[in-house]
This record gives sequence, structure tokens and C-alpha cells, in this order.
Amino acid sequence: MRYLPFFILIIFFSQVSCREADAQTTQEILKQMRSSVVEKSDGKEYYIHTVKHGQTLYMISKAYGVEVNDVIRDNPQVKEGLKSDQKIRILIPGQTIAAPVKPGKPSAASAKQAALPVKPAATEHAAVAADSAVAELPCGKDNSTKKKVYKVALMLPLFLGGVDSLNAENPDPKILESSKSFQFLPFYEGFRMALDSLEKSGLKIKLYVYDADKDTAKTKQILRKPEMKSMDLIFGLLYHRNFQIVAEFARKNRISLVNPVSERSEVVNGNPFVFKVQPSKKVQFEEIAAFMKKSFTHGQVLIVRNGQYPDKDAPEQLKKECQEHGLTARLVDGQEAAITALSKDKENYLVVFSDNQAYAFDLTRRLFELRNEYNLTLAGLPDWAAMEGLESEYLVALRTHFVAQSFIDYENPDVKKFVRDYQVAYHADPVLLGFQGFDVAFYFLSALGNYGTGFQRCLGDLHINSMQTCFEFRQNKGSGFENQHWMVFKYDNYRLVKVN
Repeated sequence: MRYLPFFILIIFFSQVSCREADAQTTQEILKQMRSSVVEKSDGKEYYIHTVKHGQTLYMISKAYGVEVNDVIRDNPQVKEGLKSDQKIRILIPGQTIAAPVKPGKPSAASAKQAALPVKPAATEHAAVAADSAVAELPCGKDNSTKKKVYKVALMLPLFLGGVDSLNAENPDPKILESSKSFQFLPFYEGFRMALDSLEKSGLKIKLYVYDADKDTAKTKQILRKPEMKSMDLIFGLLYHRNFQIVAEFARKNRISLVNPVSERSEVVNGNPFVFKVQPSKKVQFEEIAAFMKKSFTHGQVLIVRNGQYPDKDAPEQLKKECQEHGLTARLVDGQEAAITALSKDKENYLVVFSDNQAYAFDLTRRLFELRNEYNLTLAGLPDWAAMEGLESEYLVALRTHFVAQSFIDYENPDVKKFVRDYQVAYHADPVLLGFQGFDVAFYFLSALGNYGTGFQRCLGDLHINSMQTCFEFRQNKGSGFENQHWMVFKYDNYRLVKVN
């Protein structure tokens, strides 16, 4: 049982110091900084740029394709430092800056030049010029979005309003187990451990923790806090409606937002600032087909449909993915059809769609009896690894594979160390949310430290060994980033091991 006084100590702690296809490029990020407001002064046209928090003279100059000295020349006040909401003038590129003329009669050449009409520089042309002026530096060497200290928000439902009813001196274990305040606490605990580890390596993070429960009005109130617009990264472990509110805020203020647990693909739609950690089922079949193509090149794939399985389209989707990967795949209905379709001349890879434990047990028993006649490999979907009562002997003999969004190998030295450290810190064993909190925090905070707030384009270069999943983010054009990786693991000598 975790200690309640320790929980009360940390939950009231609101602030502590401390494959990439279509990913946004540095040019695109800088281009989006440009103002569309243009004013004319002394015969020249200027962009009127409103300074946002965290922007530097270097970033602004690169965004408009001008030199830093040019910005300072037209805005002498910036020598004292930039301020949020400060307005500065940026000369639109392509216009000639005349040298100062001494008082007196102008020369013939200057008089002739003054008589020539001035051709206004088009905004579109200036944008192209700025694009060509921005040189994209390699990941890790581009310091334009790096900071000495990063501000990070962690929003999760802690239901602090219910804490007052708990007896800290003599807590009732049944009440603690059912309390909403403890439901998402392990995520914070794992997150905190990752942050502590990274701080020891030199990363400086100012963390803000907010209690954002189901009350959408409360979530909106949090977003009105003055510090929220200056965040460099937000983690939102939130209910769906609340997350939608935060996602719109992040989009308007150009802040990266991480969704650690949702399986809904729509959370990234139309919002290039959202990162969805959990892979969706629509990419699961692509991952399975790619794995089978790599591992089982000389056999047949039998996709077994159970008439009671609720997702009728899933077997067809997997068949299509297998065919696109050059695999021989057949759909068969039920156990009898599957057994009849087995081949003695080639390897048989059976993917079974069933969430019925009795059906799974019966099928594995029948296939086990045929193991000496046929070369068999079995894969169970969707959650066979969590089914209780399946015979380990059958699963081992059939070389059974499982597919899941996460998998924890408790024989892994890193996992063993995390479990020990977690037990020492929180007097409890870590659950899946604890592992997720650590992995998500370590990955994204490392990205922030290595590449700055413009880390999106560099995620393909970030290779971190996570404990319960892998991160392979892909962005759909105009939308956010979604993790594509599903874990595949199997029985090996009566224990589960990761194979991809």
C-alpha cells in the first residue's frame, strides 16, 4: 500500500524547478512566424512583427530572411532586449536602402534615381526570398529554438477535491483502492522519476502540475493562467473533451502537446502540434504484415475469422496489408476451415481474430495436437496475452506471437532498476501507467533538451530505449504526429520476449 501522507505532499505541489514522414521542417516553422501585416513608411514597406514569448532576434531575422543587424538598425530599442507583444519593423527584402545624403544640392545621379518609380516588393516574393535565406542546420546543431530553461505543463486528473475526505492518519485500504485521486497518480510518479534523472544530466525544466479532471470549465480556467501561453511543452493526460480544449489552445499558441494514453486517431486531425503516443489499430495490421514479411517469407498466412468477433472488417484489412507486402494470405472462417487449409509443404502462419477465451483455448488445443504434422506459428488478436487459462505448453509449442501497444520485459535490467527505484520512492510496485509516465517524459523531455522547442523534425534521430513501447512518429500532412509502432512478442522457453 502506498503511503497517503506522501501522496498528499506531492499532489498539492503545483510547481517544481528543476518515421518522421512529412515532419515540419525548420523553414516551415520559421515561415509560420512571419506577420502578414505590412505598413509603408518613407517609401518603403515593412512587416510589422509582434514578438512572441521565447522568440530571439536570430529566429526573427531567419524567419524574414534578413540580417540581425538590419533588424537592430530599424528597431534600435531591441538592443535593450525583446519583450512579449513588442512590435518591431522588418524591411521587406528586395528594397534598396539608400545611403544617407548630406544636406545640399543632390547630385545628378541621385536626382535621376529619385525620379524613378519605386516598385513595391510583393509579400509572396518576400516569403520566397526568406525561404531561400534559411539554411536548415543538422539536428543537434540548430540552436535557434534551444533554451537554458524549459517550461513544461503536466495536466492530469488528480481529483484533489476528494482528498479532504481521506483519513491520512489511518486510511481505509478499500477507500484508497477505489479513490479517483489514485487512478492517475502512477503516471505522475513515473514522470517525476524521468524528470529527476534528466535533471541530473543537466537539463533544466520548470514543471507546472495541474489538476484537470472532467470539469471542462476548470480546464478552461487553467488555460487562462498567465504562464500557460509561455509553455514550451504540454503533457495532457485528460478526458477527451478536455483534451480537445487544450489541443485548440496549443494550436493557437503553437505549443507542442503530448497525448500519452488516448487511442483515438482523431485527436491529431488538423492539429500539427499534437503528438499521440498510443498507436491506433488502423496501423496495427501494417505492422503485423511487415513483421510477417520479414520473418515468414516462405509460407502461407491463414487469417482465421471467428463469427462472434465484433470487428468484422479487421480480417479483411489484415489480408489487404499482407497482399500489399507480397505475402500469400487467405481468409478462413472458423477452426475447421483453418485446419483444412493447413499445408504440409510450407510454413503455416495463423492469425486468429477472437476475444473469446473458450474459443482460443479450444483452437490452441487442436493445433497442439497437429504440431508434429504441420509447421505452425500462431498469432492471437487482439489481446490474447491478457487471456487467463490458456495452456503455456500449447502456446510455446505453437510459437505463439502476441501484438500489443506495450510490453514490459521484467527480466530487462533497465526494467528491474526502475522497479527497484520506484519501490524505494513510492513504497509500491509500478503499474503500466507508471512505466508510461517514465517513458513518455524521458522521450519528449530528451527531445526538448537535445533539439529545443523545434524538435519535431528531429524525432527520427532520437533513439531511446523505452521500457514498455517504442516511439516511431509519423505526421500526416496538416495534422499531428502519431506513433506507428506495435510491439510483437512471443513465448521463448516459457517466458515472453520482444521480437521487434
